[in-house]
Amino acid sequence: MKPILGSCGIVRHLQVLGAASLLLLAGPVTAATFTEQGASVLIESPASPNLDAISCSFADIDNDGDPDLLIQGASTARRMFLNNKIPNGIGSFTKITTGPVNSADGTGWSACWGDYDSDGRIDVFEGQANNGGGSASSGDLYRNLGGSFSNVSASTINDPGFHQNVAWCDIDKDGDLDLLIGMEGPELHQVYIQNNSTSFTQAGATMGMQVPYGYKAYGMAIGDSDGDGDFDVYISTCISTQIIRNNFFRNDISTNSVGRAFVDIADSNGTQYMNNSYSCGFYDFDNDGDLDLLMAGADGWASKIFRNNGSNNFTDVDTLSTHPLLSNQGGDFNGAQALDYDNDGDLDLYFHDHLSSGSFNQARRLYRNDGNWQFTDVTVAEGLGGTNEGGYDSAWADFDLDGDLDLAFPTGSTAPERFFTSTVSTNGNKWLYVKLQGLSPNTRAIGAQIYVTIFKSTVNEKTLRRDCNTNANAFHQDDLPVHFGLGSATIVDELKIVWPNGTQRILTNVAVNQRLNVAQFAASVDDWPLY
Repeated sequence: MKPILGSCGIVRHLQVLGAASLLLLAGPVTAATFTEQGASVLIESPASPNLDAISCSFADIDNDGDPDLLIQGASTARRMFLNNKIPNGIGSFTKITTGPVNSADGTGWSACWGDYDSDGRIDVFEGQANNGGGSASSGDLYRNLGGSFSNVSASTINDPGFHQNVAWCDIDKDGDLDLLIGMEGPELHQVYIQNNSTSFTQAGATMGMQVPYGYKAYGMAIGDSDGDGDFDVYISTCISTQIIRNNFFRNDISTNSVGRAFVDIADSNGTQYMNNSYSCGFYDFDNDGDLDLLMAGADGWASKIFRNNGSNNFTDVDTLSTHPLLSNQGGDFNGAQALDYDNDGDLDLYFHDHLSSGSFNQARRLYRNDGNWQFTDVTVAEGLGGTNEGGYDSAWADFDLDGDLDLAFPTGSTAPERFFTSTVSTNGNKWLYVKLQGLSPNTRAIGAQIYVTIFKSTVNEKTLRRDCNTNANAFHQDDLPVHFGLGSATIVDELKIVWPNGTQRILTNVAVNQRLNVAQFAASVDDWPLY
């Protein structure tokens, strides 16, 4: 169904709701939501040649409208798969048997997808662990040629070390995608500024990322946390015996005449010792329009949310009520994600277990958002219970295209990768997917912000914010189209897009339960066209 278009221009001031006003728009799901799929999900021959996989990521590699899959790990565990949902309608993935990804050396660790060369096809930079040797210890940039990939790392990116986190983002606000690499240490964090589609300049020091106490980028949150139109970066670290210093890099590129982007403000805003965390991310939990900070607990430390009070000042949500944020206060989680798994209009929490064993080793956890900063552990009830199979991270995407989020993760062991499909689309809650087509050279509109207003001019009015980013807090990337759960809303009253260059587009009376493509340069919108 096509939406009805509204005027383009400056939207009225968004009505915001405080944490105390958060509402569940529909009742919680009572039947198990997730069903595990069998080994037939991955089609490859020979089956599962090496299962020492670490993480995985989703992206639409072939521009056919469904999310494809990259699995990372030791050399023979690194595989790329095409989703068979379109055009065959089959719920499986077929392995791409040729190409540089399948023959790379080293250990693939982290990944970020973006159309860095602005040819309409999504490319991938794969960060490496430096324990594999060979050229792969410098990272691999794979250019999507349409049907195949070419490793162009030697002529573009050469950064030896352990790439804990990687992300595409326009750091210097010139319109194209730059590359941010958070290092394990002792190597320092790195920024590669793009000169053109075939050339990058190493600029970590000049951009302000290489501070003397900046190391071990286990978690990396990226977003415009202060609302000034550029990417800020929070980096979390972890040592088991104590909380060590984290970094909060505010991006001042818009106002700094000398071109230095980042200033570490962790000491001044009190975020330098917030938590021990392998994973962190920026999300708007309380629907007030700014980005709050989620941190996964590591080595027995509690998982936490820090509320953004404006101007990059944060408050531990545990101090805002008489109950702790989460019932489980000790863990060793590598992945932390906020997503609306039940399509009820608020952000739930998912934590993924750590690979190594130990006193805090535990299975993944799913927490349902019940409002008022209160979350309920529904892991077993929703079908995600079980023992710890390992694996460093997981990824979410609607890989069966039914309107809800499905889960995939590697096990990091001799067991195969695991896939869980969701049945939430049958619970009556509405949804919307928004895929953005930006102006060249940022064709995927990385950095755009999307605001959805539902129940406008009623007591239940709320505005949801979701951002279009390539980094998903730890080592992986979720599918780029932006997902909104809408609860019982029967129409999206207003959809506002703030494009990376600051211009805005507003649509009104947008139909629910659809996959919507919005192009920055087009006068109309269509249902999920190709790039």
